[in-house]
Amino acid sequence: MVRLRSRAAAAVLTTVLIASLQGCGTDKSREGPPFEPANIDGPQSLLITNGDIEGVGASTPYGAILRWWQALQLGDVKRVQRSYAQRISAREATRQIAGFQPRTSQPIDPEVRSRGSQASVEALVRIASPFDGKPNVTSVRDFRTHFYLVRVATKWRLRTDSFERYSKGRRHARLAVAH
Repeated sequence: MVRLRSRAAAAVLTTVLIASLQGCGTDKSREGPPFEPANIDGPQSLLITNGDIEGVGASTPYGAILRWWQALQLGDVKRVQRSYAQRISAREATRQIAGFQPRTSQPIDPEVRSRGSQASVEALVRIASPFDGKPNVTSVRDFRTHFYLVRVATKWRLRTDSFERYSKGRRHARLAVAH
C-alpha cells in the first residue's frame, strides 16, 4: 500500500513538474553542466565536454571528477587508470567502463571541501535516458554520492573506491522529471 502511494505521489509530482516546465527554454548561453532538468535537451546533453571541464577548472577536485567521468563515458581505459591516486589495472578500468551505465549521466551541483592534500566532493548525479521507448521523452533520475580525492604532485586524483561509491549510489536513483 505504501509502495502504491509512493508511485502515485511520484506520478503526480512528475505531472506537475512537466506542466511547470512547459514553455521553459534552455539557457544556451550558460557554460558547464546542465544543473536543472529543464536544461537537458536529451540524454546526450549529459555527455561531458572539454568545455564543461574547463568551465569548472580542470585543476580543481570537481574538474578531476569530470575528467574521470568523461573517460568512463568515452571508454578510455588509460584515462580511467590515470584518474586514480593509486594504480588500477587495465582489467579493472575496463570493468568499470563496462559497468558505467547509462553513459548519459553527469555529477552536478558539487559541494567541495578540501584540506591540504585531501578533498571530498558531494555531488548530485543526474542520469538521463529515453523514457519507456518514447524517443521524444527523456527520463531524468538523480542520486547523491561522495567522492574522495588526493592531491598527487599538482593534480587531484580519485581514491580507488570512487567507482564503487558511484555504483552503490546509482541503486538509489529517484525520478527527477520526465520531459
